Amino acid sequence: MMDKKNIVLDTVEMISQLMGELESKAFEQEGFSDITMNQMLYLEAVARLGQPAFHDIAEDLGVTRPSVSGIIKKLIKMGYLAKLQSEQDGRVYYIHLTEKGRRFNDLHSEVHQILARRITENLDPFEIEELADLLAKITAP
Repeated sequence: MMDKKNIVLDTVEMISQLMGELESKAFEQEGFSDITMNQMLYLEAVARLGQPAFHDIAEDLGVTRPSVSGIIKKLIKMGYLAKLQSEQDGRVYYIHLTEKGRRFNDLHSEVHQILARRITENLDPFEIEELADLLAKITAP
């Protein structure tokens, strides 16, 4: 059994390395090499949530509002995000992706699709279905 666990560990490490290489290459080619992994998580959260307020991002990522505030301000300064003041409550700001942020998010999604294709390209339809079922089981709450 231990040998199988080592195969899983090696595979996870290989996939992680491949993902890092694909992201680094794509981001550098498109001029997005200034993004950190942590900032990438925040951009993904904003894209996933639509136009969240600071507290929505904090809740989604399980971090404090001051943490969110600092990183969001930096991403605004870098041109990836913008904020819009609520018309109902002037204390609330909604965050959204700028054109640059949308381009980054699209590229990041494309890298994920490339990785998924690489993982499944040598599998037959039955194996892909089995893999999907196993991954769903692993990632279930």
